Amino acid sequence: MTEIVTMKLGPRRKLGWAEDLPEGGTRHLVGWDPKMEGDFEEIWRSGNSWWRLEPGRAVRCNLGIILTPDNVVACVAKINGIIKRDDMRMGFIGKPIHGEYDNWIGKTLERNDSKNPIAYFDERAILPLHWLVGPAPRDPVAECGMAESPCRP
Repeated sequence: MTEIVTMKLGPRRKLGWAEDLPEGGTRHLVGWDPKMEGDFEEIWRSGNSWWRLEPGRAVRCNLGIILTPDNVVACVAKINGIIKRDDMRMGFIGKPIHGEYDNWIGKTLERNDSKNPIAYFDERAILPLHWLVGPAPRDPVAECGMAESPCRP
């Protein structure tokens, strides 16, 4: 199984400069603002970089989850790679996934109390077992109903 990386955003704040993004373009703001809800591209741009990552571990992740400050899933993205800056911070290259993981949006993911905004999960700890053998259910109760899942409605 592969790991899923989670990136927990802090409150929205201005950077004071234009910061280059891994896939091109720039941003002037980072962090979570409730007004971003549902704008998956903006959420991804706000949280896909620049992190202190363990490169060997990060490169194995196929999925990234952007969390709000309250550990609520705001965006799920397909990760295609990572890129490194001169200061050794890294960013994820990828795109938000629409449709397949919509049921995850709005769920709370139980994480430890670490101050590190990056956390990795084995996908089996997040995905109920029946998701691994077929398409994801569309029933919100069934999708996170297993006791061992860190995801809860």
